Amino acid sequence: MIRAISDTLPLNNGQSMPGYGFGCYKASGHELALAVREAVACGYRYIDTAAYYRNEDIVGRALHACGIPREELFVLSKIWPSDFGAPARALEQSLRLLGLEYLDGCLLHWPGMDVSCRLRVFEALLRLQEQGKIRVPGVSNFLAGHLIPLQENFGFWPALNQIEIHPFFTQSALCRFCADRGIRVISWSPLGRGRDLEHPMVQSLAAELHKTPAQIVLRWHLEKGLLPIPKSVHAERIRENADVFDFSLDAAQIAALDGLELPEGRGRMGPDPLCYPPVQSRKDS
Repeated sequence: MIRAISDTLPLNNGQSMPGYGFGCYKASGHELALAVREAVACGYRYIDTAAYYRNEDIVGRALHACGIPREELFVLSKIWPSDFGAPARALEQSLRLLGLEYLDGCLLHWPGMDVSCRLRVFEALLRLQEQGKIRVPGVSNFLAGHLIPLQENFGFWPALNQIEIHPFFTQSALCRFCADRGIRVISWSPLGRGRDLEHPMVQSLAAELHKTPAQIVLRWHLEKGLLPIPKSVHAERIRENADVFDFSLDAAQIAALDGLELPEGRGRMGPDPLCYPPVQSRKDS
């Protein structure tokens, strides 16, 4: 488990990455630029964006303005399924907007409906990795059934899988599947878009530990070996989200938060990877 915001975690492909990230979903303009600069000032070194977010140019300019050496940053973006037909072109577009020569991480944003297409585009990511354009190819929103064909075809498991996780929707079986195979799990929407923070259990733990509800939930992710990417455009909350390394949760507290999961997947806030996205849709992270 990491002990500081910029501590790194080993990946199954021999690379490493910071074990805590800053998300950029649904943020734009000057507000996002200031948020990225504040995040870097607070110690964040993993910045998470995507072509779908339509903010790579702002993220790139903000990172260049921070003055942090490129090798100290881990910049991750994603390729949307509508671009699976030309992944190299999609990557070049992301690199141009970000003002970078390579991505530290590049994910298939959703599995899509066509397994043969999924395999072809992941193979393309591997070729781009060989060319030095990507350090860590990975996936996002993949279920076990999406991951298994990758291992069967390429002989190894992807290093990263970014999925929706928060106390109301823990995806515990999928997390165990990934952990058993050395796949590092990144938690998107780690605070449940704020909904989970209102639960009396979370509020009670926050009062008991003299922390905020957001800090309690983010610490829960860390205790479970997950890599959360909280997002905020408010400087105070960015700093608050970074301040989760001076306390811990015990086994009973973790179990209590685990117990908040809603039955039958009702805690899910994003789409179901089994039927999303429609061909040209761009509606959710």
